[in-house]
Amino acid sequence: MMSEKEEPLLSPEELSAIEDMVAEGKFEGETFGYNPDAEAISIARNEENLGASSVAIAQINERFHRFFRTRMLTELDYNPRLSVAEPKLQQYTDYIHNVSSPASINVVELSPLKGEALFVIHPQVVFSCLDNWYGGQLRPLEVNDERGFTANENAVIDTLCELIFKSMSDAWAPYVDINIKQLNRDINPLFANIAADEESVVVNRFELRLPDESVEAYIDAVYTYQSLNLQRDLLRSRMQTHDADQKWADRLESSISDVDFKVFVSGGVLDVSVDELSKLAVGDTLAFDPPEKAEVKVNGFPLFSADIGISGSRVAVKLEETILRGEN
Repeated sequence: MMSEKEEPLLSPEELSAIEDMVAEGKFEGETFGYNPDAEAISIARNEENLGASSVAIAQINERFHRFFRTRMLTELDYNPRLSVAEPKLQQYTDYIHNVSSPASINVVELSPLKGEALFVIHPQVVFSCLDNWYGGQLRPLEVNDERGFTANENAVIDTLCELIFKSMSDAWAPYVDINIKQLNRDINPLFANIAADEESVVVNRFELRLPDESVEAYIDAVYTYQSLNLQRDLLRSRMQTHDADQKWADRLESSISDVDFKVFVSGGVLDVSVDELSKLAVGDTLAFDPPEKAEVKVNGFPLFSADIGISGSRVAVKLEETILRGEN
C-alpha cells in the first residue's frame, strides 16, 4: 500500500519483523472481520409482516370478542373474563408444538380466504363452561395427554364451536362475508396440518382469566400468513366501499322513511310596517299582487314552484319545477 507521495507506509525492516512474528505465532490480537459470527436469514421471510393489516385484524378481534361474550351469556349463561387477542406472527412449528394436549383442535375453511385455519379451544375453557353450567366453582382440572373428552364435554365443544363460527363471521362482515366450514376435529395438535413447519401463521389468542390466574386457558384463532396476505388490500381498506356504502344508504333510507315533514305553500308575501301591523283588526282586507307561482317549502326550505288550483272540492297544488336556492 502506497501513501499519497508514493512512499511505502512500512519500511522493509518493519514488514520483515511482522512476517517473523506471524511465523513464530507471536502476533497477538484478532483480525478484524475474520470469520465473524453470522446468522442465516431468509430474505423472503424477513419481508413477512402484517403491516397495516394488523389494524384490521385487531378490529376483527375486538368485534369477535364482543359478539362471542354476548352469545356465551345468552347460550351458556356464562360471562367469561376474556381478553382481546393481539395478532402475532410466528412459524407454524413454533406454535403447534406449544399447544396443550388434549385440546379441541378444529380445522376449518374460511371461504373466500385461501387455505385452512385453526380454532383451538384449551381444555380449561371447556371445563370452566361445564362448571359454570352446573353451578360449580371455576376450578382447574389437571389432565394427561391420553385423556379424551367426555360426551358432556364434547357437547360443550359443539356449542362453543357454533358460537365461535357465528361470532367470527359477524366480526369479518365489514371486510368480507366469510363462510366457515369445519373440516376436521382432533385432540392432538400434531394432527392439524394447515401449513408447513417453516410457514408463518397469524395467532390470535383470546385468554380466559380464571380465579386461579396461574392456570392457562384460551381460545386461539390461527390463520396462515399467506391467506391474509392475499386479502391485504381488502383488509387495509377497512371496509368494502361499494357494499358498505349501499348498506349504509339502505339503513339511512329505512331510518328516515317514516320521518314527518311539514309542507308549507306560500301564495304571496306582504310587506307591512309596525304601525300598519298594530292597526290590523279582524275583518280587515289585505290587498296584494300574488306572484306568478306559489312556493312550496318543506321544513322552511323552498323546494318547488307550483300553481294553486282546485281538485274536486279541495284546494290543490300542482308542482311545476324545482327551486334551487341557497341559504340566506
